[in-house]
Amino acid sequence: MVLGMTTLIISPVLALTLVSATQPVAGTQATTVSHIQARTFAVAKPDLRDAAPATPVATLAPAPPAPAATKPAPKKVPFYAAPAADPNSVIGIIEAAAARWGVSGGWMVKIARCESGLRTNAYNPGGPYIGLFQFLMSTFTHNGGTNIYDAADQSNITAKMLAHGQAHQWSCA
Repeated sequence: MVLGMTTLIISPVLALTLVSATQPVAGTQATTVSHIQARTFAVAKPDLRDAAPATPVATLAPAPPAPAATKPAPKKVPFYAAPAADPNSVIGIIEAAAARWGVSGGWMVKIARCESGLRTNAYNPGGPYIGLFQFLMSTFTHNGGTNIYDAADQSNITAKMLAHGQAHQWSCA
């Protein structure tokens, strides 16, 4: 008795048809393959003698990442230099001394503002510390100073000391 028929296509040129049937085997029913029919198909091979040579496929590099969104450039604000200090003012005297010794005038003004509030006659009895940069009299005279209350003399001595690495003499430096 025939149970079924199955066709297997192995490749473009070979197909197998299996026919199954049942038959008694030692007191039981078993399914067996009764016969196999193989078919082959003729496939024409292409003639490549006249074909154009193969063109290699270009390898594409990955696309670069998209640029990040940018903000528009801020509007340019015109720069106006601060007016020069009056050369006879305390700040002008400090900046002139700083320029002579090659130190920052802004730094020296900051120190003087912190030490004395830019007052040439400032006095701290704790030292006693005197003048624009709050010198001890002994330190001032040792470094060549002559008039401790003179802004130009104090500024010149301070600039000289800063230029020679003596910033540690001022707590505000």
